[in-house]
Amino acid sequence: MGSNLRSKSIQGYITDSAGNILRNAQIVIKTSNPTTGSVIVDSIKSDDNGYFISSPLPDGTYDIYESGIRITRTYHIVDKSKIQCYKPNEENYITTLTSFTGLLNIEKLNNFKCFLQIEPEFIDIFQFGNIFPIYDVDISGIVDSENELLNIAKFFNFSEDSRITTTRFDIEYFAPLTSVSSQYKRIRWAGVPGIRFKKDSRILVPIDYFSLVPSLPKFYIGSTQSADIEFDPITSQDIVIITGSSDIYNEMTAKISIGDILELRLVDSDKWFGIVLGTDGSNIILERWRSSRYLSSTINNPPQIIEKVLLYDGIFQNIFDIDDSNNERFTVAENIYAQDGNSELYNYYYRYQLV
Repeated sequence: MGSNLRSKSIQGYITDSAGNILRNAQIVIKTSNPTTGSVIVDSIKSDDNGYFISSPLPDGTYDIYESGIRITRTYHIVDKSKIQCYKPNEENYITTLTSFTGLLNIEKLNNFKCFLQIEPEFIDIFQFGNIFPIYDVDISGIVDSENELLNIAKFFNFSEDSRITTTRFDIEYFAPLTSVSSQYKRIRWAGVPGIRFKKDSRILVPIDYFSLVPSLPKFYIGSTQSADIEFDPITSQDIVIITGSSDIYNEMTAKISIGDILELRLVDSDKWFGIVLGTDGSNIILERWRSSRYLSSTINNPPQIIEKVLLYDGIFQNIFDIDDSNNERFTVAENIYAQDGNSELYNYYYRYQLV
């Protein structure tokens, strides 16, 4: 069970006893525990200014050595405002919920959902209860079609034992641009409830397209550059094909990943948002994105002229294949501004009616 260690670096300046900076000093950082004894966790050199910075390290007590001599002990504390998260245990959630690749085939990627666990396995939920307060009512039994809780229950296939938290959470994930990259893209979900699917299960927080919040665009095509892009709705407003032949269009196509979000800015300031289902040569196939934050305009026929195109990082196919290493890139925090049911950041009623 890998946990979110919420690591951060140890940094500072190395000097001798007289206060002179030590350039290119070999610095070793060690920690110890009763099982393994003293263990080296990092080894770095100071720069020309005597400055050093370690790799990210979790909470703990660390000894810093220079030239084999311990020069200081530091009590390293990582930001405690974030909630520890874990890889979900299959005993705590419904394994039959829809998958990314399966939904691609039927063009319903809006229905994608996966989960992070925010309660550790060693807590006896059945005996002591859950860490976060929940609405202790049978949400699955609500029949009012306009009730927000009813539509959350429908979307997540709730049973009579399921509950949601009064707390709402924000989730961030920092994904490396490549397997060896030190640059990261940031993906965020905001205002999502915690869910307890069974009477004695841990609380999970959902990741889905409905709560996804785009960060800065990773690619942009301006009005003068988008003149050759064609916008073609197929059979309905929900599936769209974009085609083009310019170099800048081909550059954007090369940057696109399945699951990304494309924003099409049309004439008269209208906007249409789509999830990338795939590309085939010069074509980009999009499914209209169901989001309560970013509403798609109606497409006129013949298609409107596209003035600008913005490409955002979206959910990617293997995001639910969380292992011990990439699980540390998730952070979960309480969202105190999304506690009031009358002012949620999203609305599952709107979503459920459209999907």
